Amino acid sequence: MSRTRSKARIRYYVLAILCVAMLIAPGSVMARPLAAPPTEGPWWETVPEAEVPSPGYDSILYSEIAPKLREIEVNSNRVKVEVMGQSAGGRNLFLVTVSAPEAMGRLGQYQAIRQTMLKDPERAQEMVDEFGDFKVPFYIHGSVHGDEYPGVDAAIRLIETLAYDDSEEVQMILDNVILLVNVVANPDGRVMGIRHNANGFDLNRDFITLSQPETRATVRVFTEWNPMVVLDLHGFIDPMLIEPCTPPHNPNYEYDLYIQWAYDQALAMEAELFAQEGLEALIPIRDWPDGWDDWPPIFTPMYAMYHGAYGHTLETPLDTDTGVAAHYAAVWGALKFVSENRAWMIRDQIEIFRRGFLDLPQLAIPQEILDEIEWDQYNHLTTIDFPTAYVIPAEAPLQQSPHEAARLVDLLIFNDVQVERADRAFTLDGVDYPRGTYIVWMDQPKRGLANTILWAGWDISYDPGLTMYDISGWSHPLLWGVSQAVMEERMDVRTHPVTGADEPQGSVVGQRMRAYAYLPTSNAAIKATNDLLARGIEVYRAEEPFTASGHEFGVGTFILQAGQGQAMSIANELASQYGLDVFAVDGPPEGATLMYEQQIALFDTGPGVGFALKELGFDCDMLYKSDLDEGMDLTGYDVFIDDWWWWEDLGPEGQASFEAFLDGGGDYIGIGPEGIYFAYGANLLDFDYEIGHPWYYWSHNGVLNIDYDPTDLVAAQYPADSHGFIYGSVWFTSLGPGIDVSASIDGGAFFVSGYWPGWDTIGAAGQPIVVHGTVDSSEVTLMGINPTFRAHPEHTFRILANAIYNGLE
Repeated sequence: MSRTRSKARIRYYVLAILCVAMLIAPGSVMARPLAAPPTEGPWWETVPEAEVPSPGYDSILYSEIAPKLREIEVNSNRVKVEVMGQSAGGRNLFLVTVSAPEAMGRLGQYQAIRQTMLKDPERAQEMVDEFGDFKVPFYIHGSVHGDEYPGVDAAIRLIETLAYDDSEEVQMILDNVILLVNVVANPDGRVMGIRHNANGFDLNRDFITLSQPETRATVRVFTEWNPMVVLDLHGFIDPMLIEPCTPPHNPNYEYDLYIQWAYDQALAMEAELFAQEGLEALIPIRDWPDGWDDWPPIFTPMYAMYHGAYGHTLETPLDTDTGVAAHYAAVWGALKFVSENRAWMIRDQIEIFRRGFLDLPQLAIPQEILDEIEWDQYNHLTTIDFPTAYVIPAEAPLQQSPHEAARLVDLLIFNDVQVERADRAFTLDGVDYPRGTYIVWMDQPKRGLANTILWAGWDISYDPGLTMYDISGWSHPLLWGVSQAVMEERMDVRTHPVTGADEPQGSVVGQRMRAYAYLPTSNAAIKATNDLLARGIEVYRAEEPFTASGHEFGVGTFILQAGQGQAMSIANELASQYGLDVFAVDGPPEGATLMYEQQIALFDTGPGVGFALKELGFDCDMLYKSDLDEGMDLTGYDVFIDDWWWWEDLGPEGQASFEAFLDGGGDYIGIGPEGIYFAYGANLLDFDYEIGHPWYYWSHNGVLNIDYDPTDLVAAQYPADSHGFIYGSVWFTSLGPGIDVSASIDGGAFFVSGYWPGWDTIGAAGQPIVVHGTVDSSEVTLMGINPTFRAHPEHTFRILANAIYNGLE
């Protein structure tokens, strides 16, 4: 690509790519989930099923992959095949290991050497000098987007070449590399011919959240091997796109160490692509000023960089045999480059871990590299001052939801982050922390990964001309509702390492009474309530605060009647199995609502909504625009949830179908800009709203300070000062009579992290962002926050649950 192309034209090109991504969003074209057929016997005995092949060439079918891999494994002593996990739809994920025959029997030794990089990085650097035949792991991620077919075919072609050929190049690669191939990273998507998995998730947005089995399986490979190179095979951009990325670059990387090898490796891939296929390449960091950034840790290569990898996305130009050949050639160029440079590359990979281990300062991108690149790299954003430690209380009262704190600790450990616990009580910034408090010391090899999980993030809205590719703000503690503290200076706190979090221990307080109460302050409480309702057990929900047995209870408290069967054993079950504190009380308060199971219709929502609701134990069905426009009868549903379609998108039959649902007393929940637009177009409530974004609104996203009203039935017992996530900025400017405010944007500096140019001057501060009201007998709730975005903000899952419960009569 010409370097003289104007920034405006490049931005237009990038936005065009983003538009295509939006047009294939989960709700718009996703096929209905298709589970794998039942199988018995060894992994290579597959059952054929209906599949959607590539429209552009004769792509290998998923059902043909296992027999093909078995054939290669049987006929080559260079290849090992194993099942690394299953997809959301129950299909096998295959990890193929390829190396010289003499290395195949020593894979455990190579893994142990890789682990030495984390335990003793300086010793690992010495070992590189001592062992001249040191082989480095090189990982290929095949077609994480199921309808980007060529990646899988190219991966299999590469395996075959290395399994059977005896050329000098093949021998050189086998002598220097252990190739790890996740052959088909999204089996469900390949079978169905869609981007997503069977749960509707874009797996290349799930890293760091790890809600899906496919991404968790990949992380297990990364933590076992710490691969030196990770290539993620995608499509389709012409000319072929080969990363590194445009700025801004996340400061939690050691970007100076990454870029000097990643850029040269990209040039090597570009050269091999041209040599083999006569095709040109586009390298974002060289050819674009912005719009293809590596800021968030949600993409496969970006996440892998936190494990020390030189990570690259490759976007083949065509969904044809030429597209397969392009992937093959580019990867071949990288394999040759690594074979020739592995000794120096691994030294710098080890240096990433050594810096963390010894708490050494980061370095900015060297000037000699910047001199090779036309565009500003915002070098001041590439380094950060890490804190000494993060402190995570394990229990109440310092932690409202011990369940989420334990979840966070387990997530850190699963990601190969070291977590410890305090051996005795200590005081930090005037707060007393008990023995057993979790501490994440930041002088550890993967400090960058620890920090990107635990930090609040940065507000990078300062440059209104910057174009971000995807989300720019995230924070597990803030968006999971986990209280934590930052230790800036080292304290004398003795700790010991842990391999997992202790499960929260519940309790039953008080003797046998007429009822038992428990708080709605955790996702576990919501799940427990729905499980009880599914079993036919009577549960009430408090509409007002009340006092009982010497305890104060807020709105939304759940009450279990003691007169039904084994009430005491159910209370003990809530404590032991769900980790809840249960209080014996003298009966449900006056006006408490008897709960029942709700039937929920999801109107073509993004996958986070359905995933969150099912995690919480709700029963829900996915409906599509075509269902309504064909006059579907919705009267069997209690709640209708929309986060994608506008009212005007429905035809006359669809609008009539929804109006009949509303006339029958059905409740509506609208999420984000689209859900609010739908309500406005349907005239469900009397309100006005404002949007704070241009047409490509998805570039405005991030973490907000939110003021919740804990006395409101939708925000029931949320902390008054907390957080929420937006994906497209929208808020309410006026509300008619009878509309209650559940949550508002904080009145001060409300934007914590992400990208929203002009947020401080646009007038959103202090404005309502979650509201609800009644239309005849229907409850309508509108949310400007996205409470379930890609299944990440677990803290706000239960505000959606509260909105569902609020319609109970």
